[in-house]
Amino acid sequence: MKTLPLHAVCSTLLFLSATLAAPAAPSVSENIDWPAFMARHDLVWRQLPQKWEAGAYHGNGHMGAMVYAKNKGATLNWEQGRSDVAFQGSRIPIGDLQLAPAGKITGFEARTDLWNASVVGKITTDKGAIEFRSFTHSLDMVNVIEVRTSGSEEPAWTWVPGLASNPRKIYKKETLGPGDQNDPPVTSREGDLDISFQPLKPAGGHAVAWQVVELAPGHSLVLSSVGYAKDAAAARGEAAAAVKKARADGLPALVKTHQAWWHAFWPESFVSIPDTRLESFYWIQMYKMASATRPGRPALDLMGPWFRTTPWAKIWWNLNIQLAYWPQLTGNRLELGESLCELIDGGAAALAANAGEFKADSAAVGRATGYDCVGGVGGELCNLPWTMHNYWLQYRYSMDDTMLRDRLFPMLKRSTNLYLHMLKEGPDGKLHITKGQSPEYEDQPSPNPDCNIDLSLLRWGCQTLLAICERLKLDDPQIAQWKTTLEKLTPYPRNENGLMISASVPFAHSHRHYSHLVMIYPLYIMTLEQPENRELVIKSLKHWMGMPEKLAGYSYTGAASISALLGEGDEAARYLNKLLDTKIPPNTLYVEAGPCIETPLSAAASVNDMLLSSWGDRIRVFPGVPDAWKDVSFHNLRTEGAFLVSAARKGGATQWVRIQSLAGEPCRIRPGLKGEVRSTVPMKSAGDGAYDLTLAKGQEAVLYTGATVPVCEVAPVAADAARSNFYGMPKAK
Repeated sequence: MKTLPLHAVCSTLLFLSATLAAPAAPSVSENIDWPAFMARHDLVWRQLPQKWEAGAYHGNGHMGAMVYAKNKGATLNWEQGRSDVAFQGSRIPIGDLQLAPAGKITGFEARTDLWNASVVGKITTDKGAIEFRSFTHSLDMVNVIEVRTSGSEEPAWTWVPGLASNPRKIYKKETLGPGDQNDPPVTSREGDLDISFQPLKPAGGHAVAWQVVELAPGHSLVLSSVGYAKDAAAARGEAAAAVKKARADGLPALVKTHQAWWHAFWPESFVSIPDTRLESFYWIQMYKMASATRPGRPALDLMGPWFRTTPWAKIWWNLNIQLAYWPQLTGNRLELGESLCELIDGGAAALAANAGEFKADSAAVGRATGYDCVGGVGGELCNLPWTMHNYWLQYRYSMDDTMLRDRLFPMLKRSTNLYLHMLKEGPDGKLHITKGQSPEYEDQPSPNPDCNIDLSLLRWGCQTLLAICERLKLDDPQIAQWKTTLEKLTPYPRNENGLMISASVPFAHSHRHYSHLVMIYPLYIMTLEQPENRELVIKSLKHWMGMPEKLAGYSYTGAASISALLGEGDEAARYLNKLLDTKIPPNTLYVEAGPCIETPLSAAASVNDMLLSSWGDRIRVFPGVPDAWKDVSFHNLRTEGAFLVSAARKGGATQWVRIQSLAGEPCRIRPGLKGEVRSTVPMKSAGDGAYDLTLAKGQEAVLYTGATVPVCEVAPVAADAARSNFYGMPKAK
């Protein structure tokens, strides 16, 4: 079916007569005990975690801490983290606040209290017990640890600095030269504050300020903060000021303001499915993403604010950052995506400079950069255009035309222009991309003309630029060029196995990336709703997944989302459970050679794709739900066009669908209801189970079957107790 233009979906609606008008839509009621619901997903420890990927973590989108045991289980450490602390453009470790019990540790239990975004626990020793609660304050740059002791236990706190050297060389065990290392940290005491300043070349550095405050006998408060600046005094001052403010605010106020942010965050949307392990995993990813990035704070790299030795201590632009920024879209936590848009906005000058000889009208980014976005493009032309697709989705889920006009459109033009500079007409009369590389695929020439990822992104870019001009009524001088490019661009290379890597390179061996399939997902410009492409889509997916040797975690999330768009819910669930069965560590912070935060986050996006999709010209409710999910409930998931959708499924059948318009955009929806569909607002059948609704901004409608409007209630589905609190280390040794 042909996709309707951006501005014209539902442009011709037939309205029911006034005498047949349905009653006003009721509000959806929430029967959700949020603290109890979130508690069934808390990560739980019954043994001492002694690895980063088993530890408990918290963060506020900029600063954070990872809690786990070191020194062969003799100490419990709070690794201090701050996302933007870097040396030679790479993240580096900061150091640990280390708690050493007076006695030998004999027992341990802990819990990540998701509702309150805190880690609570108890260390038992042969001298007594140490109870603790810790969190990174949701607003202020301070880590808070409350400690209560009993018996004769008197733990000692010490600061253990991290190694401020080139992390990639350390990971590879390469020899460090003088320029790869920094001078040792300098410790000092300012009043009752301890400060450790780590100088970093060429200037400035990071400082950790910390203080132990005795509140009462056996009851203490430990406060810490990380400052980072090009000036040593400024870094020290930043850290010290944060600790002093927290001390002045006091523990009760810190707890109250911290929890208030999270208690407002959690109900932004609701999802409950009968696979309790996957449901827990989903909610942990929402906690993780909100702990790792926020508006006005650093964008997501591969780690968030929790450092681990890695060869990938930067931002990776050829798949990783894109996947990381998908769950907040349908998940209706759109604010978490703003940091990526801010990164691109703030890096505009560097992105232009990266385009080299084409910097006057183009922009680009290399495979890996720091937060400054500085990095030559190399062979991969696709990195910035693909990231601009994320920016576009951020717009489509908000319909903020100011963002579209002033921020998105200029950079999308620049990123597309680089491709246009690489076009050349061939003997076949078609336009071909003369350079490019398919990310990380082995055995490809350099350059590699007509890569499928490049053809996909150029086609999407031109289509989107034309749609923007139509919506904003812009008479851009490049309109004719974009149209000509679409008319003459060479087709996607394919062979008997489906889509190829490029015109000269077949998909011939196992590869974790699905870059050659981006026209299918996430661009959705080749779909099953185009009959001529149905067989090709299915064949290409099966061929890719049929060679499993080098598949990574995000391979399964991509396959799950593609299966969901195919309507293959059982396959989508199978791929996600394969991921959870084989590749997810205790705390869900996925690791290959180093942390890859995008993989678990993209799995949460795949769950969203199974429940609700909005690509093309319509919204689809429960498009990829497996047969085993008889009961499903979701509330206020978001779609393109800025709609909030709620729905309930019971006994394998959709009961009702509620949709609310936030922007007054045209609406076409396939509710998945069986029987004669009714609506509380005027609607018209659009065929193929879809309906056109007319909804003003702020208006909502309920779609249902039967004679009366149902009671619309969302509530958790029954949990499998054996799969609740699945993550952490819930089983004792």
